[in-house]
Amino acid sequence: MPAIELIHDREIFTSFWQRAILEVASLHGKPGKDVLYLDPIDLQTQKFFELLRLLTTAQGADEFAVIILKPDPFGYFNFHFGKYPGFVHNKHHTDDEYFSVLMENPGDSPADAIGINSYQYVVMPLHGNWIVFGDRNWDIAVFHGPPDIMNLARNFYPFFIKPPEGFRIEPYYHREND
Repeated sequence: MPAIELIHDREIFTSFWQRAILEVASLHGKPGKDVLYLDPIDLQTQKFFELLRLLTTAQGADEFAVIILKPDPFGYFNFHFGKYPGFVHNKHHTDDEYFSVLMENPGDSPADAIGINSYQYVVMPLHGNWIVFGDRNWDIAVFHGPPDIMNLARNFYPFFIKPPEGFRIEPYYHREND
């Protein structure tokens, strides 16, 4: 099985990106009791990776996607690096491959690795109905899923936190939305 790679195909990335935007929009206005909060940097931790694998397999799925919403995946990331800031992790990939792709130099700019330069990101299963939305400007990530998945996450992951005062999920804006 080849190592995980950033997505090169615009159509594939765009379909994930559009779904991610819809998933984030579905979080807008959800009561705090219906979501769990965590530090957005947890994307880069072993325990969070284990949570992603657990949630994915709990819904009978094999794959999850990590998609970066900001900085601009089209006008910035693809323009400079010829690929898109996202990847798919499947059951055959290892945790080392997951962390490696997060820290991969996309091309002459190590500071643009998606694990470093990602102001907003989404993690979602390819088949399933949970989402993690990370917003580093607010220094918070939000997890939501059906009740059984929420309970599974709550019982497995000890690092859920309280949201910052005044936190709200804003509708996603991209200049192509004009």
